[in-house]
Amino acid sequence: VYFGNLLEHLPQYKSGLFHGLALHPKSDKDIQHDARDILPFESDSILGFQSEDVFEHLEYATIPGVLDEIYRCLQIGGKFRMSMPDYNSPLLRRRSVYDSDGMILCDLSMGGSVSASCNTTVTPSFMSDGDAHLWFPTYTHVMELILASDIRKCREICFQHVWVDRQAFILNDFEAGYMPVMRIPPNDMRADGKPISLVVDFWK
Repeated sequence: VYFGNLLEHLPQYKSGLFHGLALHPKSDKDIQHDARDILPFESDSILGFQSEDVFEHLEYATIPGVLDEIYRCLQIGGKFRMSMPDYNSPLLRRRSVYDSDGMILCDLSMGGSVSASCNTTVTPSFMSDGDAHLWFPTYTHVMELILASDIRKCREICFQHVWVDRQAFILNDFEAGYMPVMRIPPNDMRADGKPISLVVDFWK
């Protein structure tokens, strides 16, 4: 099961192994579904899930519930691969706006904007079409979400690509298999081979 539109150019579509879960279906393999809702599957029934560049478009507080549902539906021995933009990446930090504490307010390239008043109050706003990044994933954020959800019960959790902080990163040469990730080297070399996406594999 692939979170998001399973478009015809994607390897997951071409493999014939996936169906997409999409708020607005666009292909014959898409199932209409809001990712924040209960998944339409029996417990322990799905061999694999993949989410690529989807969960940062959902409200942060909803993600533990989404992960709970993935864990519930995943078969024993099944795999979930989650990837999101990594906002410890220098590439993504350069296009972001920060508050006085160094916290990201918005990503100007992904549907965010800011306005300021005369008293220096800066207010972020986000496009309402679903394309904006509503929060800004980092290793710390994702660990908090894992620990707050049932997905923490997986027998193995492996961060394949991630900036652990703003200086150090993990860049494993992992098997793409039937769950390839597009925004990683060598597919995406905008960061000279360093991580752009945070990629985590879960085995139940």
